Amino acid sequence: MVEMAPRRPAGIGNVVWSLKRFFAFLNVAGLSDVHIDGLLALAAPRRVRALPCFTREETGHLIEGIETETPCGKRDYAMVLLAFSTGLRCCDIVALRLDGIDWRRDEIRLVQAKTSKPLVLPLSALAGNAVAEWILHGRPDCGAPEVFVRLQPPLVKLGNSTGSTLMRRRLTRAGIDHVAGDGKSFHALRRTAGTRLIESGAGLPLAAQILGHARIDSSRRYFALACEQLRQCCLPLEEFTCIKEGLR
Repeated sequence: MVEMAPRRPAGIGNVVWSLKRFFAFLNVAGLSDVHIDGLLALAAPRRVRALPCFTREETGHLIEGIETETPCGKRDYAMVLLAFSTGLRCCDIVALRLDGIDWRRDEIRLVQAKTSKPLVLPLSALAGNAVAEWILHGRPDCGAPEVFVRLQPPLVKLGNSTGSTLMRRRLTRAGIDHVAGDGKSFHALRRTAGTRLIESGAGLPLAAQILGHARIDSSRRYFALACEQLRQCCLPLEEFTCIKEGLR
């Protein structure tokens, strides 16, 4: 464990938990009288990396770079606009059903795959028009209940790799640099939607409700990406004396 800690700090908590469980078994079985709970303190919390969202310039390039004359373009355009406007996860957009759209009320209704909780969201005019264009003029005629389906047989709902495939295709076309692990994935569209909510002045309860978070703390991460709101949290430094001339 001592050797592993510097190399894998994020996973040391799992090692500590496993050791505690193992020694608890040894104590119950009478094979050891060493009570390790007092020897192993709680592991440091896992460091959470704040992955980036798309800038407004990148958002514009991404949307404008999608051609809407082809069925593939119509589908990608509708999915990206849905993600930007609602913050829905890719798995929920892929699972969105035709009967889950209330065109009269401009709402979408679904059960989230991650939390298994129902969610009702407003459907903006821009995203709604894009979805309608896909359904009327791009979607193949098939019996699948989902809104977004494959363009080649079998004409069924899209697979789990849809988000990554779509983003690779569209980021390249938009001229946005992308490397593995930089956070510019389909989920970054959700982070962008959450960040824009915070920037607009929406409080955490409202952001959590719109994004469908089971816990309100899950929405706090978007404050890390809202620079102007972070500046409002800065404490004044007038009371601290600068002792180094170069820092004045």
